[in-house]
Amino acid sequence: MTRVLLVCPEPIAHGQPAGIGIRFLEIAKALQDDGHSVTMLSRDGGAFDVTPQNIASWSEKSDVAFVQGHVANDLFAHARPIPTVVDLYDPFIVENLHYYQSRGAEVFTHDHATLVNSLLRGDFFLCASDAQRLFWLGMLLAVGRLNPISFHDDRRLESLIAIAPFGVQPPRANAHRNVTHDVLFGGIYDWYDPIVAIDATAIARKTIGDVTLTFTTHPNPSLTPQGKTAEAMKYVKATGFGEFIRFEPWAAYDQRAAFFERFALALLTFPQSLETDLSMRTRIYDYLWGGLPIVTSSAPGTDELLARYGAGTVVRGQRAVDYAKAVVDALDAWHEAMFDATQRFVAEHQWPRVLEPLLAFCRAPHFGAGKEEFASRPQVPERPATLVDKIKRRIGGSF
Repeated sequence: MTRVLLVCPEPIAHGQPAGIGIRFLEIAKALQDDGHSVTMLSRDGGAFDVTPQNIASWSEKSDVAFVQGHVANDLFAHARPIPTVVDLYDPFIVENLHYYQSRGAEVFTHDHATLVNSLLRGDFFLCASDAQRLFWLGMLLAVGRLNPISFHDDRRLESLIAIAPFGVQPPRANAHRNVTHDVLFGGIYDWYDPIVAIDATAIARKTIGDVTLTFTTHPNPSLTPQGKTAEAMKYVKATGFGEFIRFEPWAAYDQRAAFFERFALALLTFPQSLETDLSMRTRIYDYLWGGLPIVTSSAPGTDELLARYGAGTVVRGQRAVDYAKAVVDALDAWHEAMFDATQRFVAEHQWPRVLEPLLAFCRAPHFGAGKEEFASRPQVPERPATLVDKIKRRIGGSF
């Protein structure tokens, strides 16, 4: 039995985890089912908070650690050296490029330092897709972790970085397709485009008069800037669309099945960018688990999934009228085959299956090959934060 320490960057005790929190909860369960002893630290306060004391204490009792995001800085600063898996599923440094205008350069310099430290200190890495894997291999080469030793030992470098995407829970008993005209968008991140979704819904109502669109407010607003959420709320108020555009609290994880059953369809709109190329939309996995066919903007990571299973429609471009047509077609013409496609997806994306690379590493944890011999720390020019930068970072936006 291996003793595994999970260090989660998000609070999870409130029962409303977002994507990364869900991933950690399901990883804990998969590890336990595989016979490992699991301890999870998270940013919730209490006895298992992410503190220097807890990290130091629990690392002494653990054989391997698993970490994601900025909390890796705390782990590497305070834990004893043990084999460590760094989860690169969420390319936060790319996502956070969106915050330069509102929060200044400090976000990038902090992200970059965190990422370089994690790539240098981690022993095994996980990512979500082939595109991500190539991106991260380039970064690992830049810091010397892809090196002659790691390459000689494993020409495909699968012992250095493996693909472990998001997964889903077992199929729901008595799952069924809803026959309403209610559409779910979910939480709004600042790299999404909620205005296109709102306009598309207004256009769709000219054909199907009772179409509604629901956004959910984020459970951890202090950790995730809410600029686009505020923009969407302001737009709905200005246009008078409040009759059919709703903002509701985030559904608790153990209650989301009943929440999903209120809807017939999921909609997701976002502009094209590097973030789009590298992302693997967590909510698409969860919506398919919930039996919701999907209308979405194009993203390489999820386009292939929806095409393979026939469980959604990909819209090219940002014209609201095109999304409206796709929504109307979905609500009007799709049949049980679309719902059945979501269930085939569920059967093939169970958490233990997608997490097999992590489970295998935890069965035999080890330090990375050539970890010290070729380490190279690239420099990012430091620009001292101005008073304005510090205020922006503190309030989370521009003024």
